[in-house]
Amino acid sequence: MANVQDSEYQFNSPFSLSKRIVAYLIDSLLLILAVILCFQLVDMMYVNFNTRLKEVNSQMAKEENEIIACLADSGLMQYDEQAGAAVEDELQGQNFIYSLVLSTLGDDVSDEAAYKGEYIFSDMGQTERSFIYYYAQFKPAHSDGFVGYDESKTGRAYAESLFLSACNNSENGYFGQSFPLLERNVAVALDRLIVNRENSCEIDGVTYYGRDIFIELYNAFNSVLEGARAEFTQSYRPFVEFNETFSSSREQLIKIKTGELCIAYFAGAFICFMIVSAISGGNSAALLLLRGRCIGRSGLKMRWYNYVLRWICHSLFYFSNIMFVLLLTYGRYASFFLTCNIAGGLKFYMLCLIPIIVMLISFVIFVFDKSEKRTLTDRLSLTVVKEKE
Repeated sequence: MANVQDSEYQFNSPFSLSKRIVAYLIDSLLLILAVILCFQLVDMMYVNFNTRLKEVNSQMAKEENEIIACLADSGLMQYDEQAGAAVEDELQGQNFIYSLVLSTLGDDVSDEAAYKGEYIFSDMGQTERSFIYYYAQFKPAHSDGFVGYDESKTGRAYAESLFLSACNNSENGYFGQSFPLLERNVAVALDRLIVNRENSCEIDGVTYYGRDIFIELYNAFNSVLEGARAEFTQSYRPFVEFNETFSSSREQLIKIKTGELCIAYFAGAFICFMIVSAISGGNSAALLLLRGRCIGRSGLKMRWYNYVLRWICHSLFYFSNIMFVLLLTYGRYASFFLTCNIAGGLKFYMLCLIPIIVMLISFVIFVFDKSEKRTLTDRLSLTVVKEKE
């Protein structure tokens, strides 16, 4: 039997395109929030009841520590034991330059307190550190572990040549004959930058631009360090083995988390597009806010299959929003999930792109439907959306 209230909307104007777009954005936002909450709940339950996940997490922690220890032993990474994390590359470069200044000037620095730090050293002239240690000591001592070991690319002189070339020392003259000690006036200019924030200063009638010198040395350090790390991570067999094992464990974890995420997504979609719709008479939260009404064809009351079909369509067509869930939950690590291999050569991000294509098709269908302005979801679920007034 026709529902009188629903029948009243039959002759109302179709829901406009602008409101459709706004409704999609609102529903997407609510869906993302619902999925994030469901994901936290599913993950918590899975951790408590699945021993396999605990084993993978434990194994990954062990393998990560092995990788960190391997890098730290090579001198190419500084590890803060108190913080339980690697020192950021930005700070490593800064610590290196501070160490050069302190080693050159010694007690003549403007303020010794500015050079306090676990990885700021005063013995750079006598002790090989960072990439210098890697090329001068670590690499020759572990020559058997390197694939295609080349003795000509080892030693203190080789490390020195890399860095001096990177900072264009032949033209700038930042270093004299006692590398890595700086020319004294260069060190004084850097000291005034570090302590007094003086971007430039005049010494012996010559203007030294401390800030520019710092930037050039910092960039040179990063360039040489990145080159050394690239060689180490690709050629040093123990590290390659650690990394392969860690990658395998990470792949297992990502697949487990992806499964959790899919469960959470469809649970969130069930809340947003089934439960809310059942309570509101077939409308999503966005339709209610924008004063739209979803009814069956010919103004009939929506039947149970209309609800189910709309939920299925919305669940599939809104699936691309799962990318935002990943970004909000994992940040830059979301790329590991998006590139996860689902089956054969099918990547997870490909599944996320399909709904976008479907939504474009739905848009075209809506534009060319001159009478009822129905989307693909409306057609498949045998419904139509009208303005309330």
